[in-house]
Amino acid sequence: MSGDEAIRADAVVIGAGLGGLGAAGYLARAGHSVVMLEHHAVPGGYAHEFKRRGFRFEVALHALDGAGRGGWLEPMLDELGVLDRVEFTEIDPFYTARFPDFEITVPADQSTYVDELKALFPAEAAGIDGLYGAIARVAADTFRYGEDRKAGGRPNLPEMMERYPDMTRAFSQDWQTFMRMHIVDERLHAVVSTLWGYFGLPPSKVSAGLFSLALNSYHTTGAWYPRGGSQAMSRAIVEGIVLRGGSVHFRHRVTRIEIEDGRAVAVETDRGLRVEGNVVVSNASPTATVTMVGEEHFDESFLESTKRDVPALSNLVVYLGVHRDLAAEGWDYHEFFLGEGYDLDADYAAMIAGDFSRTGMVIANYTDADPGCAPEGHSVLVMMSLAPWDYRDVWGTGGDLNGYSENPEYLRIKDEAADRLIRRAERLIPGLRDSIVVKEVATPLTNVRYGLSPEGSIYGRQQTVENLLNRRSPKTPIPNLLLAGAWVGGGGMSTALGSGRTAAAIAGPLLTPG
Repeated sequence: MSGDEAIRADAVVIGAGLGGLGAAGYLARAGHSVVMLEHHAVPGGYAHEFKRRGFRFEVALHALDGAGRGGWLEPMLDELGVLDRVEFTEIDPFYTARFPDFEITVPADQSTYVDELKALFPAEAAGIDGLYGAIARVAADTFRYGEDRKAGGRPNLPEMMERYPDMTRAFSQDWQTFMRMHIVDERLHAVVSTLWGYFGLPPSKVSAGLFSLALNSYHTTGAWYPRGGSQAMSRAIVEGIVLRGGSVHFRHRVTRIEIEDGRAVAVETDRGLRVEGNVVVSNASPTATVTMVGEEHFDESFLESTKRDVPALSNLVVYLGVHRDLAAEGWDYHEFFLGEGYDLDADYAAMIAGDFSRTGMVIANYTDADPGCAPEGHSVLVMMSLAPWDYRDVWGTGGDLNGYSENPEYLRIKDEAADRLIRRAERLIPGLRDSIVVKEVATPLTNVRYGLSPEGSIYGRQQTVENLLNRRSPKTPIPNLLLAGAWVGGGGMSTALGSGRTAAAIAGPLLTPG
């Protein structure tokens, strides 16, 4: 036996991101003993917070979909004990978006939103109805498909086309193609695609099925934010795991998954802890999981599939604590999207190039939805733009992350990029710079440091049409080694949590005798 300590559990979960938390939470709920190992000091992955001088900063979450009554996320939050421990605030209006010619404030209610779109684009009224009718049909097909799968149905492609035609077509095309079947005006395309940054790809590349389901979910069951931030959700799930006899070990980075007779039998950490288990669920990326196991234990097709996983974009985030009550001043937007034009492919190209003077960006005032995040009379304001990993030779480091946070070139490039976002925000909020009490800046390298995601990806692999049609299975060639997280379930906190539920459902029979 290697290592200084050894413990045993039914299931070992690597990583306390929401995918891992979902898997551990559901396995513990089913009565299985669970040990979770997390390299960071807190749970949640991107669903966590940090504090500076009385300000509490949300790392990543803007708004959850599906958390309202009847939403697809609500049952998971209930079953994992989150709803018993965390209060959720509905975000309504959902967001405001400014374009070169006009500004639109988007209500959560879909029918009201559709009426506003028709008022802005009267020539497109019939097409707008057609678009949102098509979105509803995609959602209905997807719901029926999910229910049929639960009942044991496994339709082939011709049967899919017959039973779920709208869903099948939507997942076979990009969002831009889907939109153009109904609406023509390019400005309207940009307006109804405002949330494309949530998925890391512009309409010409992102899956229409994914985008349709997200819009339907937000506009039929609401956009929600947890009081206390996403970290409150993560902590609530951990509490449920521990109450059911599970354990969570922080500051333990898994370095090895031990394989014996073709099965995972134990994991080892950098602190000498060895955990033996009957099932291992990895919330790490497939590539990182392969490294922990060793390539010799996988077949060539699986290894090739991991090499084809192109990481989605990362982001640049500027966190500000300001000595102003911005909501009282009239800046009461939970989210404000700022676009420089209507050509979203050009916007994406600016992100790839790291042209932060031109990229689409979102400005979030968290204080309105979560008043406890700032001292009285102050506000938490966060600016975000998607950003590439290889900007300016990997942000001035040449790819060497050893001590990067002290690298003068990295610090200079990071601050220059952040300053571009602050300068743009200050055009909307005059005097913003003079009111800054706290400023922190996160780059793709920050995401690697705290989340261990390849290239700092915030959505796992790119959410293209091909990748959504060919979703990665939670199963691996090693029968009791399963995957969870964004690289399997897709980007976003709701889908990451759902991937954990799926992994737990697959693991359950492996842990049940007979």
